[in-house]
Amino acid sequence: MNKLTAAAVGVGLTLSAGMVALATPAMANGTCTTWTSSNRAIGYGKCTGGTTILDTHRVKAVCIGPTGSKFNVYGAWVNTRKGQTSKAVCTTNTTTSGVEVFSLSVETDSP
Repeated sequence: MNKLTAAAVGVGLTLSAGMVALATPAMANGTCTTWTSSNRAIGYGKCTGGTTILDTHRVKAVCIGPTGSKFNVYGAWVNTRKGQTSKAVCTTNTTTSGVEVFSLSVETDSP
């Protein structure tokens, strides 16, 4: 990984590690957090709150490869009211692939 790519990844992880955001207006009472695994291969997103049992959310990971190319990976839709965690896997082997999480966000859906 070149220095520019490494710096961009560091900035993305710094921003995503502390990300706490309010969800959509339908979930104004809920909050979401994101974090990465220690090897930066997996991104997680968890929301709590929600107004109905049908409120859902999923994590969106922007992954970056050793050449600087980016691609999106989405976690499964999970229940917000139950405080479930969504997981997006960028790679199963960061050592060989050089792929890791660049940034994270959470998408929400409410009926």
